[in-house]
Amino acid sequence: MHLAGIIPVSQLQTDYKAATPDVLTLLAPDYTAIQNAVMACAMAGCKTIWIVANNDLAPIIRKTVGEWVHDPVYYQREFTKFYSNVRKEVPIYYTPVHPKDLDRRNSYGWSILHGIYSSWFVSYKISRWILPQKYFIAFPMSVYDFYSLREMRPQIQDVNKNFLLSYENKTIKDNIPLSFTMKGEDYLKCRRHVNKITTREYLPPLPGQLPSEKRPLNERWSARFFDLQTVFEKLNTKNGLTHELDWFHDIREWNQYCDYISSDHKLAAPYKEIYRARFYDLTPKGEEDR
Repeated sequence: MHLAGIIPVSQLQTDYKAATPDVLTLLAPDYTAIQNAVMACAMAGCKTIWIVANNDLAPIIRKTVGEWVHDPVYYQREFTKFYSNVRKEVPIYYTPVHPKDLDRRNSYGWSILHGIYSSWFVSYKISRWILPQKYFIAFPMSVYDFYSLREMRPQIQDVNKNFLLSYENKTIKDNIPLSFTMKGEDYLKCRRHVNKITTREYLPPLPGQLPSEKRPLNERWSARFFDLQTVFEKLNTKNGLTHELDWFHDIREWNQYCDYISSDHKLAAPYKEIYRARFYDLTPKGEEDR
């Protein structure tokens, strides 16, 4: 079962006004927000992880995150004789938002939809046998106890039902950036919904006429400003599985980040060897170097 992890970075809005990327905010010593999102995907059982970041941020994030991480569940299985032989690598891919969507539909929620499309398209070009059956979305600026996802792996990977994290009975449907899953049909419904309700460059024409009158600049392509609740309005949550979190912090605002730092909910970083940046060595080697 191919569960693809999607991490949206493009169009992430915070009030930090920092010179460094917001996703590199420290949650623990030597442990950043983007690494925390990657570990959430790995803990959920994702086979691949797709980070949606444009070309200005992707190289910086890649330097921090790398190209693959260990599956934390299989890193050190103490009851396995040679546990190093059963370790699993989770590859990380980087994809920018399509240029045709820039300044048109590129909201924060749309970057998630684009990440889903990219993971499906690349997998389809390789083989139809590795197409993702489900997608797990992790937000880099959402802090919670991701270790609890370990016990929820069977529910997260259930191809018949969607899985949603909730806090105080609120989920992604309430515009809260909490992790959730969606399937291919959910992606199509959400994408079509966005394209249907967004304004475009021209006003709707009269019957029998072609579009000729342009909208004012500030009224064109309203999808740029859609929030998460609007983008995922068509997400199917009927009979969905919900897991209530004990604590949660949305650190997109500086005050919320200060609340997290001063709270008792300190997130312990995983073992460094699990999430440190690793890169595939694609340099050709001769027989003498092997």
